Amino acid sequence: MKIAVTGAAGHIGSAICRELLNKGYEVQALVYNDCEAICELPVTFIKGNVLDRASLEKLMQACDAVIHTAGMIELGYTFVQKVYDINVTGTKNVLEIARESGVKKVVHFSSIHAFNHQPSDVPIDETRHFVTEKSVFYDQTKRDGHMQAQEAAKNGQHVVIVCPTSAVGPPDHKPSKLGKAVIDIYRGSVPAVVKGGFDFADVRDMARGTVLALEKGRAGETYILGGKYYTIKEFSNLVLEAKGTKKRLVELPLFVASVGLPFVKSYAYLTKKAPLYDKAYIDILQDGNKQTLSTKAQKELGYSVRELGETLSDTVEWFRNSRRI
Repeated sequence: MKIAVTGAAGHIGSAICRELLNKGYEVQALVYNDCEAICELPVTFIKGNVLDRASLEKLMQACDAVIHTAGMIELGYTFVQKVYDINVTGTKNVLEIARESGVKKVVHFSSIHAFNHQPSDVPIDETRHFVTEKSVFYDQTKRDGHMQAQEAAKNGQHVVIVCPTSAVGPPDHKPSKLGKAVIDIYRGSVPAVVKGGFDFADVRDMARGTVLALEKGRAGETYILGGKYYTIKEFSNLVLEAKGTKKRLVELPLFVASVGLPFVKSYAYLTKKAPLYDKAYIDILQDGNKQTLSTKAQKELGYSVRELGETLSDTVEWFRNSRRI
């Protein structure tokens, strides 16, 4: 079988390409400009993007399925045209051209953030209601793309939806936002962390879960591909353990980050660098649900994840071997 992958050079996309190749599939990879993460893989490269319908037609030509991972992450509450175009219009293009090209299956990458994390004391599963218009704008775009995929399935397309949580792990060429965090913690650039956390899962396990969704997923169904909730402090300490140091970071109350936000913004403006964090990041830490369930994916697909300590140990080793730390 020949599988098309959008966002193929991204952190998750490149892991999926590797998993597909390991299982004997042929891969056609859509790349925009940077293909470092997959340049040495035996895949067919198609240059383009999800807003270029001609490149999508070329990508899906003679393919049996498409895995749509391409997306843009930007945390904030205001409308951003580029985020909307890629996450919503791009998804519409992929679904339409897959149908027109006779592609038999589509696996659409949504996000755990398409779901409302409140109430935080009730576990999140695939039945949770979507975010509202008051949420982070990125979350709204993932919700809208998710709903498009559901509608396509209702209209007869074989579309399976997967919702990853926070992906971390090797290889991480760019690196990803979490990869940068691992590097900063390892180097000692992070003096302290704030209270809060996320659900983390190994990107290699997510890739395996995605291919399982392609093979076993039921049309129109959604599968959460998560791991386990860890606080930022626990995450940081696991990185330091992998480094081999006894140093541990201090955890500060979340209000300290809120108080420091104006200074973070001012420093970012003066140095012309992206701010270390923003209000949306604080809100996510504060409102995050600690019980994200991957039970459905485990039962129906055979999905499983390794311990975060193993993932971060492998990540640190990969960064060392690639001379990034």
